[in-house]
Amino acid sequence: MIDCVLGSGLETRGVDAFCLAWIKYERQQRKICSFLIFQASVIKPDQASSVRQALANNKGIAHTGFRGGIQRLTGLRFKDEFGDRYGPLNAALDQAWKARDKIFHGQQTGQGYSREQLLAKVDSIREWCGLLSALGAAKFGYDGFSATNSMFKVKNAQLTSTVDKALGKLGWQAFINQL
Repeated sequence: MIDCVLGSGLETRGVDAFCLAWIKYERQQRKICSFLIFQASVIKPDQASSVRQALANNKGIAHTGFRGGIQRLTGLRFKDEFGDRYGPLNAALDQAWKARDKIFHGQQTGQGYSREQLLAKVDSIREWCGLLSALGAAKFGYDGFSATNSMFKVKNAQLTSTVDKALGKLGWQAFINQL
């Protein structure tokens, strides 16, 4: 869809592509974090609605909460996994977050972003998503984009053990509340 917007020739393609890329980025973070939480041994396959409700009840979750949750649940560090690309991409996402807040609320960013600058942010967002997609597929079998539903169990005892250890005595609901 982003490629369609980029190829449209519309005057608004920079901001439109930025908004779509950011939505897909946030969705990927949420879906991977939700998938990982769902791997907990205490969560049964029929409890997807309970996990969804707990996520919906946490009104303060932002992309950084999901990113931190993914790292805590897996023991992976994006800084290590993404190597030299982590620093520039993380900085680009921080800048994009600030622009996102303004743009999504119909406000001026105060930065006077050109179309080219917004498209550079789109490239950074897409690169992060690609790196995370590859990492997720390789390390725990889910990329955050495939499957319409992230609430499914995988037969991966190591992943379940890692998630259970990360949740510890806190429990999955309290973990979600801390995201």
